[in-house]
Amino acid sequence: MNKFTIVHLSDPQLAAAAEPQYNQQLPPATKLQRIFDDIVAHDLQPDLIVIGGDLLTGGTSRDYAQLRTYLTAQSERLQAPIQVILGDQDDREAFNQGYLGEPHQPYYAYKQVYQNMDFYFLDSKWEPNKEAGWLDREQLDWLNKNLHLAPRRRAFLFLHHPLDAPALQGMRYALLQNNRELLAILHGHNIGGIFAGHLHFGANYLVDSTIPVTTVASASTYIDCQDPHRHEVHDATSYNVITIQRGMASITNHPLYLGQPVIDTIEINNTGFAKHRPRLTPSRRAGNGLPLI
Repeated sequence: MNKFTIVHLSDPQLAAAAEPQYNQQLPPATKLQRIFDDIVAHDLQPDLIVIGGDLLTGGTSRDYAQLRTYLTAQSERLQAPIQVILGDQDDREAFNQGYLGEPHQPYYAYKQVYQNMDFYFLDSKWEPNKEAGWLDREQLDWLNKNLHLAPRRRAFLFLHHPLDAPALQGMRYALLQNNRELLAILHGHNIGGIFAGHLHFGANYLVDSTIPVTTVASASTYIDCQDPHRHEVHDATSYNVITIQRGMASITNHPLYLGQPVIDTIEINNTGFAKHRPRLTPSRRAGNGLPLI
């Protein structure tokens, strides 16, 4: 198997027509462009670029249409496909209408095959105004069905929300809320890694004893969460390069910018899992999910 290179970035949080979420000193669009320019400057020649959610803050369908036009131009410039997924700050209806042109999709999950490897892009956006992540039953059934269709192929998963880990106990309010259900589906399959964002800092750990999870630091800010109840926000730009060879993934971090002043603070009261989570009742369309895109 040839070497396969992925540029993974997350949380560009483009401000669209609204003000940036934080008091950033560099516009989010400038930071995102710096990443694309850095890819060219260092001749990384990625085979794939993944933007892992929180594409826009307060985005309209027109904003998402403009984002698609911009990413298409960058894809042509870099000679690499750009795949996107949704994060908690994305507006699903505006994304569906403006980016996809398909206004009534319940979630945006899809699969791509590269060099005999399966890549799954999952939609962990929960309800509006919820920071935590959730994978509904139909999406889990779709994933389960597709993993069983190709049990021997190496599979890699991308989603916005990280899975739980001991080092992230103080962040459980923001993580994927139905970790066990996802891991039950992945158990026993040939999973090469899970890649997430959302935290605005990097982390590496194992789940289910064998599956590596990597969260990429944000393209727009760095958030210091050492105090679980008071998080400090810094201007920052960072992305990861994932190199896969012989089914094994190695990751290097590419930090481009870190502002020292604290530009905002986030007060956190309850750090635990969400108290009210939906039940994963069986799907009436088990295994159907969405058409592969």
